[in-house]
This record gives sequence, structure tokens and C-alpha cells, in this order.
Amino acid sequence: MDKVKKSDAAVVKKESEAAAQAAVKPYFAGIDVVKILALVLVVCIHFYLYNGFYYFSLTNSSAIGPIAFRWVAYSCVPLFMISTGYLMKNKTFSAKFYAGLIRIIAIYVIISIICIKFKEHHFHEVFTPWKILKGYLEFNNAQYGWYINYYIAIFLIIPFLNLAINGCKTSWQKFFLVAATVFITIFAKSFYLGFNQNEQIKAAPDYLEGAWPIAYYLTGAFIRDCHPKRNVRNKLMILAAFALSLSFLTYSSYKHTLSNDVNDNFFLSRHFNQYGAYPVYAVAVCIFLLLFDITTKNKGVKFVLRQLSGLTLGTYLISYVFDNMFYNGWRLSENSAHHEGFNQKYIEVGDRFAHWYEIIPKVFICSLICGFLIHKLYDLCAFLLKKAATTLKNKESDEVVKAKK
Repeated sequence: MDKVKKSDAAVVKKESEAAAQAAVKPYFAGIDVVKILALVLVVCIHFYLYNGFYYFSLTNSSAIGPIAFRWVAYSCVPLFMISTGYLMKNKTFSAKFYAGLIRIIAIYVIISIICIKFKEHHFHEVFTPWKILKGYLEFNNAQYGWYINYYIAIFLIIPFLNLAINGCKTSWQKFFLVAATVFITIFAKSFYLGFNQNEQIKAAPDYLEGAWPIAYYLTGAFIRDCHPKRNVRNKLMILAAFALSLSFLTYSSYKHTLSNDVNDNFFLSRHFNQYGAYPVYAVAVCIFLLLFDITTKNKGVKFVLRQLSGLTLGTYLISYVFDNMFYNGWRLSENSAHHEGFNQKYIEVGDRFAHWYEIIPKVFICSLICGFLIHKLYDLCAFLLKKAATTLKNKESDEVVKAKK
């Protein structure tokens, strides 16, 4: 009898646990996954930048694999831009919204100081007050700070971009807004008629081609409202579009590279080697659509993903330091031993590709740890300032009350 009761109790317990698990609202972790992937791809695209790939003759089909992955890694910045639109789509004009820039600028300033000190020590650069000011305003004190240049510019007009897309009454109106923006920026920037390089003509009005970041932002905002249903059929269609876009990018750049005999067959893509190119746009959108709707009910996974995705800015900016240290070697001081760099350890570019696992995880992990410390430093300073302001405000209130008495 006791065994039966225990068995029934166990069944009831399992059912209650299952019900509790079902009641937990799934967390849409896909956007965190996209941002983390974009961060990893940043380290990967810099692998191409620092390992000599762009100064290596590519004359046979063995180059197709590296070229293909290079284009996948190249989607890192567009993925960040699409994510911005997806996350910021409902932001409105307010002082609170614009106060969000403080965190971005503060982290940029902190990392710029670190990069300046690094360049003084590592490259023996001399920084005058004017050069430092110039570097801050031109966003190159932190070498990857160009992204802050973009982010501040787009941040300032986000509430008004949102008014435009949220003001559309139907999904078709939103689609046309995004399609028109993509057409006059990304498509106009990179689509040409004809195959003769000297006689090709652009096929669309291109006066606003520099506004392609807005196209990525609006694309993310559109996906937030009008995303495809999550099913196998749609995922397979998106995967097919991704494969087609990547194949086109790879084949075209491979053919251009083979014809680049004047420059020893160095990597060449005549029209698409820019973030505002339509095949790059297609690859990035497909990757985003494949991943953005991933969900999880696991609290541990949710916590880890949220923490990592919140570190992307600092990790991205500080990776410049570790790129230069680990690829080219470093020393603590003029009299200390020189630590061998990855490029010194492996002389041939082919060997560097074969040993990618020795450098990419190393740069990523070190950048992530340093980015974590920088973000936490900012959080601590912000907390202390907020606490000090609250204390001061309470003190002033108490003094006013005493004065009235």
C-alpha cells in the first residue's frame, strides 16, 4: 500500500514539474545568439586581415573554401546592424532614450585610452593632446571605433526611423518602405549592368548609396513585425537562399581574383567587397532569419546568453589590442623577452589557415574577458554615481524639511 502511495506521489510530482516547466514562458534567445555569432565572426574576419590572406596569390580551386568562409565572416557588421533595428524598433523620442548614448560613449572612451597606451607602448606612437582629440572625434583612437561613428549616427535618428516604419498601416507598406530603402542604397550601390569593367553602368539612382546602414536598420525593424513563420519549410527556403547568395559571392570574387593577374592574383571583388552590397545583404539577412527565433526555457542558458550578448561592444573594440599582440608578437618592456606571434610561428598563409584554432579562440576569449571587465567597470561607476546622486538628493530634501521646521 505504501509503495502504491509513493508511486502515485511520484507521478503527481512529475506531472506538477512538467506543468511548471510548460508554464515557463520560452525566452527568445535567438537575438542573443545572433549578436554572439556576429562577435565571433568579427574575430574571424580579422583573422583574414592579419594573417596575410589579402597579399597571397590565389590561383587554384583550393582558395574557394577560404573565400566562402571569408564572406560568411564578412556578415558580422551587417548582423549587428540588423540586430539594432530588431531590438530598437519600438524606441520613442525621449530624454531617457538618448541617455543610452552615455554608456556607449563611456565604454568607447575607456577602450580608447587603453588603445592609446597600447599604441604608445607597442608601436611607439606619440600622442599629443590635439592628436588625441582628433582621434576621439574621428573615432580612430580605438582602431575599430568606426563602428561607434556609425552607431551614434543611427542612434540619433532611431526614434524617427521608428515613426516611419511604425506609421505604416499595413505590412505591405512596411515592406515597400524597406524595399525602397534597400533599392536606393544597397542595390544602387553595388548592382551594375554589363560585364566589361570599364563600360559597366549602375542600374539604379545611387545618390543616397551612403545611407545603406539605414537599410539594415529598417530590415531588422521589419523582421520584428513581419517575420516568416517558424517552420521547417521556411527554414529550408531561407537556407537555400543563403547557399545561393554565398555561392554567387564566392564564385564572382574567385573569378575576379583569377583575373587579377596585374596584382599577382590577390583577392579581389570588384563591387561586393563592402557591407552595403546586395549579396552581402542577402547573406546577412538569411543568417539572421535562420537564428533570430531560437527559444529556450533553460534559465542557465538564458543567463549565459544574455550576459555574453551584453558584452559585444567592449569585446569588439578591445579585440584590436589582442589582434596585434597575438598575430605579430609582443613584449612587456624593451628589456623583456619577445613573445612569438602567430605570423612568426607560421610563415606560410596556408599554414596559418591550417592552425586557425590556435589564434581565433585565443583572441576571442582574451577580448571577451577584457570586455567583461570594462563593462563591469562602467556598471560599477554608474552605480556609484547614481547612489551618490540619490544620497545628495535625499540630503538636500532633509535640509529643506529642516528649514521649513
